[in-house]
Amino acid sequence: MIEPSSGPHATPTVLSADRPLWTLIGPGVAAVVAACQLAIVFGPAHSALHRDLDASAAWLAMTVVAQLVAAALGAVPGFLLGRRAPTSLVASGLLLMLVGAVVTALSATSAMALGAGVVTGLGAGAVLGTAAGLSGQAGAHRAQARLGLGLAVLGGLVAGPVLGWLLSTMLGWRPAYLSMVVLILFALVATAVGGIVAATRGSR
Repeated sequence: MIEPSSGPHATPTVLSADRPLWTLIGPGVAAVVAACQLAIVFGPAHSALHRDLDASAAWLAMTVVAQLVAAALGAVPGFLLGRRAPTSLVASGLLLMLVGAVVTALSATSAMALGAGVVTGLGAGAVLGTAAGLSGQAGAHRAQARLGLGLAVLGGLVAGPVLGWLLSTMLGWRPAYLSMVVLILFALVATAVGGIVAATRGSR
């Protein structure tokens, strides 16, 4: 009796890492908010902040660079680890952004604003990195997911300076930064709901 061959023609079972597109909604919303908060540093609200705190032009440039470097550093663990625990990574990033927004709005010195910017950058980078990593797990819809995420983040980058300019003109730069708290809380709710539904349905 000849035993069934388990040779080269046998196909191993491979677990798919593909995600339904709806699981990207929470991280996508968070990525838009992260881009918006990062982009405020290029608007008049950030310039008004440093003018009121008597900071030099060199210090203003340094805070912008520090925040962008922090965002790049935060994006690395977000991209590498966020695909395994996206809800935890995105929520952690949003909490860092929340702390950064509040501390920036309450800053009494330029050093406080610098520290808050670094915290904001780390959180925003983690969120953006996680969203970018997840967009590559959309299976056959990978290209659409990446395009949609890219356009959404671009919209956030445009909205940041515009929102900052409008609010800083009408209310001042402190309310402009505090307005991010509302958006961050909305993104937290969207992320939490998406994570709960995904866990209930067994989506990774």
